[in-house]
Amino acid sequence: MKQLLTALTLGCLIGSPAQTAPIEFRYGLDAFAKSQGTLDAFQSISAMREIGNNLHFGQTLYSAAAGDAGGLFVGGFEIAKRWQIGDQTQLELGGFIGGGGGAALVGGDGLMTRAHISLRRHLFGTVSGSLGISYVNVAGAPISTPALSFGLSRDTDFAFTGGHTSSGVQVGRVLRAAKPFVKQFHPSSNLTRSGRALGTMTLAGIEASFAASPMARNETFIQASGAIAGDGEGYADIQVGYRWKTASTGLRAFAEVAAGFGGGGDVDTGGGFLASIGAGVAIPVMRGLDLEFGAQATSALDGDLTALSPYVRTSLSFGRKNRPYQNPQHWQLSMGLTLQSPNPGYRKPGVTATASPVLVDTSVDLFVGKHLYLTGNAQTVAAGHAGGYAIGLMGMGYEFALDNRWTMSVEGMLGAAGGGGIATNGGLVGVAKMELDYAINDKLAISAGVGKMQTLRGTGGASPVTFHLGLKTRFTTFH
Repeated sequence: MKQLLTALTLGCLIGSPAQTAPIEFRYGLDAFAKSQGTLDAFQSISAMREIGNNLHFGQTLYSAAAGDAGGLFVGGFEIAKRWQIGDQTQLELGGFIGGGGGAALVGGDGLMTRAHISLRRHLFGTVSGSLGISYVNVAGAPISTPALSFGLSRDTDFAFTGGHTSSGVQVGRVLRAAKPFVKQFHPSSNLTRSGRALGTMTLAGIEASFAASPMARNETFIQASGAIAGDGEGYADIQVGYRWKTASTGLRAFAEVAAGFGGGGDVDTGGGFLASIGAGVAIPVMRGLDLEFGAQATSALDGDLTALSPYVRTSLSFGRKNRPYQNPQHWQLSMGLTLQSPNPGYRKPGVTATASPVLVDTSVDLFVGKHLYLTGNAQTVAAGHAGGYAIGLMGMGYEFALDNRWTMSVEGMLGAAGGGGIATNGGLVGVAKMELDYAINDKLAISAGVGKMQTLRGTGGASPVTFHLGLKTRFTTFH
C-alpha cells in the first residue's frame, strides 16, 4: 500500500488536474554475479510514475529471492530516466537508495544503493519487459556485486487528482477499501532456523484492495503484516493476491489466493517466497464498514514454515454504487527520515553498538473528517548499526491550522517493530508524536517533529525519543 500511494501522489507534486493517473507496477529480479553469503538474488516490487519527460520516480521494496535469507527486506526510493531508441524499445538508466536488512545478514547500517542500466521493450497491451545489468551494495553486509537484472512491468490507470479537490473523473482503477487486520500463525510442527519448535505467532497489519471500477465485484489486494506477540519477533511479510466474492456488497463469502515474500527473526522461510490460499465471510456493520472473518493456509515454498492463519479484518470501504467515480476521498503522504535517540536498554543484551539509528520513513494518512485522519507508517533502517530493524504502525492523528502556512498535528499509533538487535520484547510498540508543517504551496509542505516510541510488553526494552524531518503532499482519490 505504501509503495502504491507514494507513486500515486507524485503527480500532485507537479500540479496535475483531475485525471486518471498511469502508474507503472514492476516486478524485478537481480541474480547476483558473485556469491553473497546466504543471499543469491533479490526480487523487488515497484510503483512508479512519470514526473517529467521520460523521468520516473517511485518506491521499491527489495527482498531475498534465492539462497537462505528469507526475511531480508530493503525499502526506499527509485528514480529512472528513459530514452527512446526504437518504436518499441527504450534505454533506461536508474538508481535506488534505501535501507533495511534482516535474516542476520546485515549487521551494520543497512543502507542499500543500486544502479542499473537496461533495455526496456513493449511486449503487449500495457505490459513491458526489461533486461539489463545492475550493481548492488548494502552497507554493513557482505553484499556488493554486479547482477543480471530482469523486469516485468504493467501500466495501470488510477482515478486521482492532486490536492484536496472534489472534482470527479469518469474512468480509472479505484482503491476500494483499507483493511487493518490481526492474524495468527499456527505452525505445523515447524522448526526455527536455530532448530527449536516454532510456536504460535500473532501479527498485525493492513491491506489495500483495488478494483477495475467502483461497480466491480472481485478485487486485487496487497497486504503487509509484522509480528507483535508470540514466537515471531522480527518477522514480517508482504503478499499480493486476488479475491473472488459472491457479491460486491452486503453479506458475502469470498475466496482468495496470494503470493509474496516474508521472514525475519528466527522464522525459517528459506529464500523467503510465500504462497497462501484462503476463504472467509464479510459482514456489514454500517455503511462503509464491514467485518471480515477468515483463514489462510500459508507456506514458505523452500523453508520450514507451513501454517494455518485465522484472521479478523476491519474493512473501511470507499464510494457508493449509485455515484461511481464521484465520491472523493482525501489523503496525505509523508516521506522523510526518522532518528531514534536510544535509551538505556534500547538494544538487546550483548549488543555493543551505541549509535542512533536513522530510518527511511513513509506515512499514508486517510482523512475521515476535516481534521481527523487514520494513519499507517512504515520504517526501514538506513544507518546506526541496526541492520534489519523495521517498524510498521497504524493509528490516528489530528491536525489544526495555526495560520495559512503553518499546521500542527498530533498522532498516536500501535504496531510491530523488531530486528537489528533492538529490544522490542516480542514486537508490540506504541508511538506518540507531534509535527509542525510549513506549506510551500497547496500540495507540498516541509515537516519536522518529535515523538516517543515505547515497547509495550515486558519490562525494560526500547523507549527512544524520535526526531522527524520530511515532506508531505496531499491528493484525492475517486470511487
